[in-house]
Amino acid sequence: MKRMKQSIIAVALLTAVSACGSAEESAEKFIDSGMALMSEGEYDKARLEFRNAIQINPTVAEPYYQLSLIDEKNQNWKEMYANLRAAESLDPENPKIILKLGQIEVVSGQLEEALASAEKVLAVEPDNIEALLLRANVRMKQENFGQAQKDINRAIEIDAKSLDALSYQVMIYKELKKYPEALSAAERALAVHPEAMPIKMIQLTIFDEQKNYQQMESLYRDIMGSYPNENWVVFSLVKLLNDALDRHEDAKNELRKYITANPEDTEAKIVFVSLVNTENKDQALNEMDKFIAEEPDNIDLRFARIDLLSQQGKTQQLREDLNAIVNSDPTGENGLRAKANLAALEASEDNFIEAEKLADEVLTIAPEDETALLLKAKLQLREDKLDAAISNLRILVRNNPNSDEALVLLGQAYSNSGSTQLAESSYRQALNANAGNVQAALAVSRELMQAEDYDRAERILANALGNNINNQELLQALAQVRILKQDWAGTGETIDKLNADGTSTAVSHLLSGKMYQGLEDYLLAIDEYNKALAINPQINEALQGLVNSYLMLNQRDKLIDYMNQHIQDHPELLNGYTVLASVYREQEEFEKAIEVTEKAIAQNPQWAEGYVFIANLHRAMGDERGALAALENGVETIPENNALSIHLASGYEMAGNYEKAREHYEKVLERDPSIDVVANNLASLLSDRFSSPENLERALTIANRFKNSDQPYFLDTYGWVNYKLGNYELARPALEKAVKNAADVPVFHYHLGRLYQSLEMNTESQEAFEKAESLANEQNDQDTLDRISKL
Repeated sequence: MKRMKQSIIAVALLTAVSACGSAEESAEKFIDSGMALMSEGEYDKARLEFRNAIQINPTVAEPYYQLSLIDEKNQNWKEMYANLRAAESLDPENPKIILKLGQIEVVSGQLEEALASAEKVLAVEPDNIEALLLRANVRMKQENFGQAQKDINRAIEIDAKSLDALSYQVMIYKELKKYPEALSAAERALAVHPEAMPIKMIQLTIFDEQKNYQQMESLYRDIMGSYPNENWVVFSLVKLLNDALDRHEDAKNELRKYITANPEDTEAKIVFVSLVNTENKDQALNEMDKFIAEEPDNIDLRFARIDLLSQQGKTQQLREDLNAIVNSDPTGENGLRAKANLAALEASEDNFIEAEKLADEVLTIAPEDETALLLKAKLQLREDKLDAAISNLRILVRNNPNSDEALVLLGQAYSNSGSTQLAESSYRQALNANAGNVQAALAVSRELMQAEDYDRAERILANALGNNINNQELLQALAQVRILKQDWAGTGETIDKLNADGTSTAVSHLLSGKMYQGLEDYLLAIDEYNKALAINPQINEALQGLVNSYLMLNQRDKLIDYMNQHIQDHPELLNGYTVLASVYREQEEFEKAIEVTEKAIAQNPQWAEGYVFIANLHRAMGDERGALAALENGVETIPENNALSIHLASGYEMAGNYEKAREHYEKVLERDPSIDVVANNLASLLSDRFSSPENLERALTIANRFKNSDQPYFLDTYGWVNYKLGNYELARPALEKAVKNAADVPVFHYHLGRLYQSLEMNTESQEAFEKAESLANEQNDQDTLDRISKL
């Protein structure tokens, strides 16, 4: 029996070996077939062949590598990277795999990793041109141009006709702003490769940077000779003629000629009409109607006409066109698209009920229609239906991850719901989808500024401005970033762009004031702040900047005169009173500060912060009774203001009037049970000052919301109430966590000591009391010291 088993095993092994050889041969055939299909441009069929090869023999690297090349052509970067990693794991020393990975690493900003990839290949193949150029590319990005030039020169020595090496030589001269050398290198490269498009594209960027528009025109016409049917070339030439050279008729004529030669190119017709529309709206509509008459079934032209009518504000005609498409195709793709546009039109005219009805009709037939979902989400956001809006937007983003408009709306929805991290993530995704999205760029740059990552914030704003050259919001944010970086030259340049149309705004004067203040030219700063306030007296930043500048010049009297005049000129604005009162407070002239604040309250008795400010001024004078009187006045005037009531309750508590404190905490909690601070303070008050069994049970009911909190004060309250009720097993984790999260609060250690004492943990109890006493002495916490002494 043993011999029989050995025979079976031997046969099995032999079969496996034979199958392995067969699998390798079969996989090789699929690889060869896939590569043949790739050479014929049949990429989808080639993909199937490579996948078949992997299924037969998953240990061969080549099909993964070939799949990565297909992914590269389709710009599926994530899949490309995954396939390359799989190929590398199977054949880690293969130069072509390593180099392709290195190229991805450069694009994704992993420069050190890309450099390591290049070095790895060069260690084995020192004359590998691709590796030399990969290393040169990394070094250029690291601004190590000397070493990059050496690698490029070496690549050209190896192969003087290498188009990649010649392109790099042109590019490095361009990066160094050595335009004559770059153009000479480009001519030498074109002598070898007359049709080399990469070289010509670099030439175009150089001519553009030099504003040498005549040479750009000549080069575009040269490219058109080689690619007469490529619309991107004629579109680029038309843009140059129209925008840079103001040759509008020539631009239109170029498009006319192209359309005559390529009558099937709908995009060209739409571009032509949009060009005409910038000068003559009626003519543009006539031209569009001619195109539609020639192709009445061209739905793209019909929707382009709709866009044109929308731009021109011709609502009635727009509505007629949309209804015509809906009626001709009520449940089809085009009819639904038109109906979704009709819904958007109704929303734009504030007909929100009709807009939602139309959107719902579309979604009933096509539940994931992008336009209808987007509109529905906007309507839901308007009604503060955040969960529903988020749900619809997530469906939309799932289907179209590059919809920057949907991602921005999702960011707004998350932000409104308090999900800050999710909001930031959505804004970043929107920016990745479209670097020119203004709202996303502003949101992400604000986040980066708060994190003091000014360089990245500046890059994001600069990139967004590339697509929105004169956008005022972006320019203002960029100026603010440059002020924070103390880049005064860059700030001045950005402010000049803000004022490019010859008119200065309040914001541009504010930014100029900040710049001069940063340069310590306080007189000029005051002048700019004055100009900002003359345009808009409500700009608090300008007022504060002016105050700081006067103080830096030791011109306090002039400042007070200015502020009194500002108050006289704008008695209805609170900012002047606030600033002047703050100036008096800083000088410890408390009576004058109170007087100014009372004048502001007389102007606006609903100004809750004014009562709190007066209370704090009285406290600074040691007048607790005056502080409580100010707060009582505020609560009497604005009885529903929770913030004032909380301040008053806290004031009573500090003054030892616990009945009054409890009364006001109770009122606030009745009006708004969600205010955690009030719930905490009331529960604490009930357990410490009114600790009857009934009150302790009520305190626990209130404090139960803090069981899983991370806020140490809330945890301490929850733990202390449980301790007083004898629930030691619930009290211990809460009190220990409170001490861990805020180890410098004396009363937390005292409470924990009392718990340990009750649990007969004498050593731990003693340590806790000693810590509480030490901290209380350091912080002059007499209440905690009194509690400890009573023990």
